[in-house]
Amino acid sequence: MALFVAQEAICAYPISTIYDTCPRYLFYALLLASCATRWTGWLADVFLGTAATYAGTAAFQAFILIASRRGKPSVPAGLVSIPNIPSNTTLDATAAAAADLFPALVTDTDEVQVTPAALELDADAVLAIVVTGYLVFLPLQCWSRVLRQQNARYLLFSLWNALMLAGSVCALVYWPTLSRTPRQYMFCYPDFPPDGTEYNGGWVASFRRSDSWNESVWGVFENRSRWEELGDLCFYPCFNTSQILRQQTTMVAVAATGDDGGVHRHLFWGRVEDFKPYVYALVVLCVILNFVLLLVEFVPSRRSRIPSSRVWIVWKKRKQIWTGLKCDFRSALAGESTEGVTDEAKARTKKGLRGRIQRAVSIQSLKLWLRLAIDIFILICLIFSVVVSPFTVIAFVIWIEYYIHHDGPNQESPQQIGQWSPLLAIGLLLISAAILKLKYRMASVKEIDCEIADTKQLLNRLETMKNEREKGNEA
Repeated sequence: MALFVAQEAICAYPISTIYDTCPRYLFYALLLASCATRWTGWLADVFLGTAATYAGTAAFQAFILIASRRGKPSVPAGLVSIPNIPSNTTLDATAAAAADLFPALVTDTDEVQVTPAALELDADAVLAIVVTGYLVFLPLQCWSRVLRQQNARYLLFSLWNALMLAGSVCALVYWPTLSRTPRQYMFCYPDFPPDGTEYNGGWVASFRRSDSWNESVWGVFENRSRWEELGDLCFYPCFNTSQILRQQTTMVAVAATGDDGGVHRHLFWGRVEDFKPYVYALVVLCVILNFVLLLVEFVPSRRSRIPSSRVWIVWKKRKQIWTGLKCDFRSALAGESTEGVTDEAKARTKKGLRGRIQRAVSIQSLKLWLRLAIDIFILICLIFSVVVSPFTVIAFVIWIEYYIHHDGPNQESPQQIGQWSPLLAIGLLLISAAILKLKYRMASVKEIDCEIADTKQLLNRLETMKNEREKGNEA
């Protein structure tokens, strides 16, 4: 009978309670509510402000994760000699029983490579939050009028968008490290199989003998009293690792089968990898669209037919835009601009095949085609941002949540305070905002008089600032 057996394992830090199912779904609901109440002021501020705060926390965690990423494992790797167990072994029982007790048993080899490491499953939740927050920026900046009413409000919203972009880049760069996590192993007595998920009870330094994992593993199982000091049924080298922002005791280990709620990364990751290029391409496309629409808004061109990246302005001037585009097309087709050209100049224009060819290849013709192409490109970007981007957000959320679903069971149920407390906080915030919205209806005459006096003083200051700026512009 073998002294001990090796079994493939998954070591991971579960998703933190702040990113668990209820807070994440609440975040999605807040973004949806922000889009649905975009024409209001105070409601949009409450919903979007809370969502931005939550997503900002995730973005900063993405910064920390990418900054703490190590090129090499913090704990040195090493080969461990193991008893060679044939694939048809019975382990003093039936073959079926052996497969049930050790479903990820390592067979037909006499050594394994031990590289202690653990999956950081917060990376999945952080990716879902920051990328969703960034994708929502496209439809919001095109549809919401409230965000455009004040420069300070729009600046704040743009800074949040930049934070989401930076967080998305860091999360996407860090995310592939999960697939490159080395394979982990657990070592057990054949007659004491593990019960299921094991929690890290804290690493005891005495179990690590010199720098050799081979000596450490054999030293535990050759001495029964040392094995009893473990506190676990199996020996987990990954329990000797640590992760920034995490308590070491929150790490869990489970046999790499996925039958008990754990993730079988070796099987599931292959299916996820097929969609990863689309996710990266989606973020890159949204970055391009954001840049184009912001460029149109902040650096308007006098020659462009598109007056703004705002949907209601484009819709209001749709006839004027359409007429202008048709005029540009005819001018480009003719090879010359018809704007500001007199009849006498038109009469002197060269006619015939030679004249048309010269006009078609002229610098003026190329400029006209380029102007028309840029306007059409801006319109396509605007249409995609308005129509397609909401469906893109929905598709991404469904995909990433399906992926997170395979990260294992939640740490807390919805009934526990860590899950429902954010929802209660939002409710209290809404009540407070509603009361402040009705403050004038509830105010006394004295309070109204004080408010009028303060408003007059503010009005005088604003008029003074306006006059000073007008004088500065004239100068």
